[in-house]
Amino acid sequence: MLSLLGRRRRNRDRQLAMPPSPAPAGREGRSRDDDDKEMTNLPDDQVFEVLTRVPLDDLAACRAVSTRWRAITYEPAFAPLHCRRAGAFSGYLVQTTTRYGCGHIADFVSAHHPSPAAPLSLDFVPRPGRPWSREDVRVVAVAPRLGLACCVAAGTGRSPPRYYVCKPATRQWRALPNPRLRFPTVATAMAALRSSDGEGAVEFRIVRLSSHVRGQYQYDSMRCEVFDSRRFAWRRAEDVPVPSVSLFGWGPAVHAHGAAHWLCCPYWDHRITHVVFALDVGTGAWWLIALPREVEDVTARYRWSHRQITAVDGRLCLMVTMGGAGEVLEVWEMASYAEARWEKKTRVSLKGLDELGEGGRVIPQHLDSSGVAFLDTGRRAIWYDLQRGEKIAQVQMNHKRAGEIFKFESDMTPCQTMGGRACQSSAATPMKKVDRGASIS
Repeated sequence: MLSLLGRRRRNRDRQLAMPPSPAPAGREGRSRDDDDKEMTNLPDDQVFEVLTRVPLDDLAACRAVSTRWRAITYEPAFAPLHCRRAGAFSGYLVQTTTRYGCGHIADFVSAHHPSPAAPLSLDFVPRPGRPWSREDVRVVAVAPRLGLACCVAAGTGRSPPRYYVCKPATRQWRALPNPRLRFPTVATAMAALRSSDGEGAVEFRIVRLSSHVRGQYQYDSMRCEVFDSRRFAWRRAEDVPVPSVSLFGWGPAVHAHGAAHWLCCPYWDHRITHVVFALDVGTGAWWLIALPREVEDVTARYRWSHRQITAVDGRLCLMVTMGGAGEVLEVWEMASYAEARWEKKTRVSLKGLDELGEGGRVIPQHLDSSGVAFLDTGRRAIWYDLQRGEKIAQVQMNHKRAGEIFKFESDMTPCQTMGGRACQSSAATPMKKVDRGASIS
């Protein structure tokens, strides 16, 4: 099976250039299709055992082998065992503002690492303004794989904010040049992949959307800046003709189907209340996805409703929480992304869910798997089985209420280079002082 994965990951041009190797003894007449069929026909328990030992970066290739392999990697029992055997982290970065809104704190929580002491931290990221403070680094984007995060260290009166890319699992970081900071950030997305420059080399791209005028709203478009690690510089891309106010306050990007997604308020069309704004980080292309018409009709009958997008089993999903006499949750899944066709997957009652919280309404924040919801209940992160109505896991947090929640997965493989440049490693804090980054013109 591992040899099958290796063959699938090789570069196609290199395969065509290589001369055919002689067939091993006793295997004359067998084609590659026969070998693939033999591998994919293994019993489920054997496939499960092998896939739990596959490195995190190779899971995407495993899921592309067949729908059966894909389903196995999304089984509830797969993630905990894979984290232990492959040395991976899988959970959430929960970020909130400090008491007076002057800084940010991010904690890693996971149902597979239930210890109150978070195994991942951002305390190693440099803080040019106040190196002694833990509250001056904010996560703005997370790559869906490889465990990379884009962070911004707060500045002071003498020094501007500073952009970094880091890998919390290995405590590595690299300073980035700053974008045009005088334009307020609206949304940020990030994508990363292994580089062909050598073992441990990674490449990444960051897309930053910002409003045109500081302190004022520009209703017709957003500025777009792209950071490419190969050039190690920001460049100005074409403006996105979507009002900047439509994306404010809708949280981090949701990665699915090869794109980043945000829930969006279409102020330009008062006939609908929400759409999904999708952005391809690699190409910069964008498009809008309409929500199910039934959602618009049903939520209009409730006195209170809440909508949020998430990703489950690699597919984009819509969570609709509706209030009333016993709240209910509807989960819609993107059945066909090319056709933008939604399909209702489940409808469950949330009656009694508020009893888990510390005052106030408890709303499912994400779906960890098809039937498990991630809840922020105030100083506690809870994984809750919606079908059975019972708590699966609980982790104590260091803050009272989450502001932004990032789905986070990472391996323990150190990054030798990021975008062709060496990484900085840190074993303890405080960090040494670094030079200021230059802004693009």
